[in-house]
Amino acid sequence: MTLEELIEQGPKVKEKCISRGGMETISGEEYSTWLMKCSQKLLSDFPGKPLTNDFIERAKNANGNFSSEYDELMGILKSFEGIETNKTDLSIDCILSMVLNRFHKMARSIKNRHANRSTLLIKDEYDVQDLLQGILRLFVDDVRPEDNTPSNAGGNSRIDFHLPEYDMYIETKMTREGLTDRKIGEELLIDIGRYKNSCSTLVCFIYDPKEMLDNPYGLIKDLEKLSTEDLTVKVFVNP
Repeated sequence: MTLEELIEQGPKVKEKCISRGGMETISGEEYSTWLMKCSQKLLSDFPGKPLTNDFIERAKNANGNFSSEYDELMGILKSFEGIETNKTDLSIDCILSMVLNRFHKMARSIKNRHANRSTLLIKDEYDVQDLLQGILRLFVDDVRPEDNTPSNAGGNSRIDFHLPEYDMYIETKMTREGLTDRKIGEELLIDIGRYKNSCSTLVCFIYDPKEMLDNPYGLIKDLEKLSTEDLTVKVFVNP
């Protein structure tokens, strides 16, 4: 949703959630959701701006507050109209395709540093996550590592990255001895079941530096077929 659309939506939300009589206040789930979306939009498009920080702090206590607080928040939103954002024009799909399909090249390029200086060696999934997080932050402002998904059969599952602006989770895997195509598929199948009510897009990135997978294209096809109307599953295997 664009900033202009959020501004246009504001008066409609206010009208639904306002409580008249005496001092007018605005409260409700719809108002809270609108405030959250506005905060995320400003944080994504105008990170570090004083007015962005001001809006976010005010929005935390705005639900249930006087309508005059809404008017001031709306004024902040409108002050950003027409200002060029700090975001890249690339779509998130383009960014992910570029980053994940070239991940191995990046990992190889940092192995040999000048004067034998220390570097990040990709030995396991945690190393993959560290490097991937750094690259993603070049393009996406709000990258949240290791979030909790809703409990499933009494337990919580931790996902690697959450991109709230895109309602997207990213799960990473790195092949190793004993981690076969079938085993990875089974693990991701469980994850897909957990994520189906948590986001609209699940990206599965499988890093296979030693090309241990027998049939990566078959694995991609089988997992992406599990997409539903509510959850899109995208799978990348590299190299």
